[in-house]
Amino acid sequence: MLKKLWARFRILAGGRDVDRELDDEVRFHVEMQTRKNIQAGMSPTDARRAALLTFGGLEKAKDAARDTRTLWLDSLWQDLRFGLRGLRRNPGFTAAVVLTLGLGIGANSAIFSVVNGVMLRPLPVRDADRLTVLAVSRGAGGTPREMSRLDMEDYRNQSDAFEDIADYAMDFAGLAADNRADRVSLTYVSGNYFDMLGLRPAAGRLIRLTEGRVPGADPVLVLSHRYWHRRFNGDTNVIGKAVRVNGNPFTIVGVAPEGFLGAFAFIDMDLFAPLGTMMLNPAYASAWNNRRNASFVTLGRLKRGVSLAKAQASLDVIGRRLAAQYPETNKDVRPHVFWETYARPDANAAPVLPLAGSVFLGLVAMVLLVACVNVAGLLLVRGTIRVKELTLRNALGAGRLRLVQQLVTESLLLSVLGGGAGVLLGAWASATLSTIRLPNDMPIHLDFAFDWRVCAYVATTVLATGFIAGLVPALRASGTRPADALREGSRSPAGGDSRHRLRDMLVVTQVAGSLVILVVAGLFIRSLANAHRIELGFRPDHVMNFFMDPAKQGYDQARTASFYRDLIARVRSMPGVESASLANSAPLGYYHTSEEVEKEGQRLAPNDEAPVSHYNVVDADYQRTMGIPVLRGRWFTQADEDDKRPVVVVNQSLARRLWPGEDPLGKRFRFRRGDGAFFEVIGVARDGKYNAIFERPCPFFYMPHAISYKSHRVLHVRTTGRPESIGPTVRKEVALLAPDVPPFDVNTMRSAVGGANGFFLFRMAAQFAAALGLLGLALAVVGLYGVVAYSAGRRTHEIGIRMALGADRRNILTMVVRHGLWLVVAGAATGIVLAFGLARFLTSLLFDVKPYDPVTYGAVACVLALVGMTACYLPARRATRVDPTVALRGE
Repeated sequence: MLKKLWARFRILAGGRDVDRELDDEVRFHVEMQTRKNIQAGMSPTDARRAALLTFGGLEKAKDAARDTRTLWLDSLWQDLRFGLRGLRRNPGFTAAVVLTLGLGIGANSAIFSVVNGVMLRPLPVRDADRLTVLAVSRGAGGTPREMSRLDMEDYRNQSDAFEDIADYAMDFAGLAADNRADRVSLTYVSGNYFDMLGLRPAAGRLIRLTEGRVPGADPVLVLSHRYWHRRFNGDTNVIGKAVRVNGNPFTIVGVAPEGFLGAFAFIDMDLFAPLGTMMLNPAYASAWNNRRNASFVTLGRLKRGVSLAKAQASLDVIGRRLAAQYPETNKDVRPHVFWETYARPDANAAPVLPLAGSVFLGLVAMVLLVACVNVAGLLLVRGTIRVKELTLRNALGAGRLRLVQQLVTESLLLSVLGGGAGVLLGAWASATLSTIRLPNDMPIHLDFAFDWRVCAYVATTVLATGFIAGLVPALRASGTRPADALREGSRSPAGGDSRHRLRDMLVVTQVAGSLVILVVAGLFIRSLANAHRIELGFRPDHVMNFFMDPAKQGYDQARTASFYRDLIARVRSMPGVESASLANSAPLGYYHTSEEVEKEGQRLAPNDEAPVSHYNVVDADYQRTMGIPVLRGRWFTQADEDDKRPVVVVNQSLARRLWPGEDPLGKRFRFRRGDGAFFEVIGVARDGKYNAIFERPCPFFYMPHAISYKSHRVLHVRTTGRPESIGPTVRKEVALLAPDVPPFDVNTMRSAVGGANGFFLFRMAAQFAAALGLLGLALAVVGLYGVVAYSAGRRTHEIGIRMALGADRRNILTMVVRHGLWLVVAGAATGIVLAFGLARFLTSLLFDVKPYDPVTYGAVACVLALVGMTACYLPARRATRVDPTVALRGE
């Protein structure tokens, strides 16, 4: 049957060479008849000759094939028209199915569009399918991260697996042109960056291979196409224009092609500059020739025919060679290579991103399965109603295959209509998701628009849904014997018990699927709730943040210090301000500083591993403004700052790391690099969250501005009322003191806690999972309600007899509800087993909750039981109101 259907489909599809397709159909008919003749005892030669005679020769066979094609087209068109008329006559049934499938397909298209935008859609560059990201990790189990420039050069020169390797570093800068200053996103790129990506300029030229090799040389700029239009109105005369970046003179030489926003995913780049110009910023001076300074994202294009595994093996060989050659810096360094689409926004995501995408695609697939099962149940009921019609068609000569074709065509019609509704719903959801922005002014660019991948996925989903939802009901409805179906007086069609069992199995499947979805959603929600109870190490309420960097506009150290001194004095005198402070970075922000440290009395050898500690440069009021708990000792004072005393406050982790079991107060340590002064520990603060909300406790310390100058600072303002109310006043004061230094990332500390380094991703995951869980639960409840209601309706005669013989309404209620509750119990038990088997894959995505959390499973089971009982009770209650006289007379 399948082979015959395939041959007919090929003829239906047509093509440029119709005769060749018809010849295939001829061969099929002749070969099938030949096999039948051989089975009947004929020799192969006689069987072949008889087969040809059966078709009257090749020309007659071709005519038969043409007739087959015409008949099939006619029957298909007839089925389409009949199906449309039938759906139009049953608007309630059609609306229910279309809505059910629309929700399932819409959820699938929306989630797939997100997965597509995050990790499937390639960069708009040449041969993007061979683009990879190279990264390194330190120590066993280290996290992949950027690599140093010198390591990148070695991998590029020594590896034979790549056509080319380029690197870049992202930064924010101040661009001054035409008496106007902008804060812009800037990417420093190696000279081969644009050439390796195969890009051509929209205007002017791009950065050349020879540019960027010398630190500080080649101060040229390439504008992104979007920024060119936004800032310079797309004027081609901008080529050759002199501008200033961070106070340094640059010349605009070109415009990047339209659609290219940079290789760093989800960030809209404004400018591109040669890598060497990065050294114009003193903060990056150590990045050029320091193998420990891993500041560069590295892209590699694989040679044709080279697999990722072979590239990894090549890098491993080079990594061991570098470890032997430079043991003091590369002893524990291990290289990694990932597909660029999996390493977004950076290599840290590569181990987690495919798993997260698979989990959510699995969840929406489960939702669609529940929807398909729901529709299959509705089609089964409709097939039961139409069984006499179908058997009459069968008695009049329509074969079972013809009946199945008709019913599956109707199912596909419903699926197409549901797919149309789903596409509209998914497109709306995707457009809404594309507008998501983080609580800062980071130039995030999310594009979840439908492309050919999403369209192909939706088309495949629609076809699969139509077959899955319609095939089994079609086979069931078309398999009833005519004598049984046409027998008068039968209260239920033949095979009714098996049909009821099938519907019950479908409901059990729905309940099991919805329980699995709800369990995953519950685990994510529990993780988010646990995360909100984390000890942050500071008080985020009533704090407003204002980020500034005067150096981006060419301010020197003296002018910067004067600006900050005047600003903090004015802010502290404002009404409603409880306290204010300046720091180099904000907790859970994007600016972090770390150094290797060594304690006094311990001189490490060049190849010895040293502790790495993050730190923040703050003022005396920082502890009061941010609410930092000091457990021992004290915070530094203004007198410490004025005297430039080298004092620090360390956290618990750093104290344990440097002086385990000892009193850290009075102890001293210093940065490992160079022979700088020692810092004296005067206090111990509680561990907190510094870089990311889910980071493990890590070494950290605070030092005064007087002993470490940083031009980039954040102004923290603690208010007595709503922190947002102080924003306009502070902006006004900044404008009066320095009109060309606009504050950026102005937001509350509470909003920052909910940002990308905070709860944002977990909150989005929990919301997605909860929405899918509720959708799956709603579909399961609808299916359960429908089966119980249908079952009660089919037993109206029986219920009437029972009530006529004196049965109590409560007994009737119990009888009907019991059937539905057994389905809920069976589905819940099946779902728990499935959830136990699948939840172990979620371990790396959960926080402080086990995948087999009994609270989650118990809560989901209770919710499902309560909702299921309600779905069973409503039709059961209606059944108890049956008038026995009416029920018996109706039968």
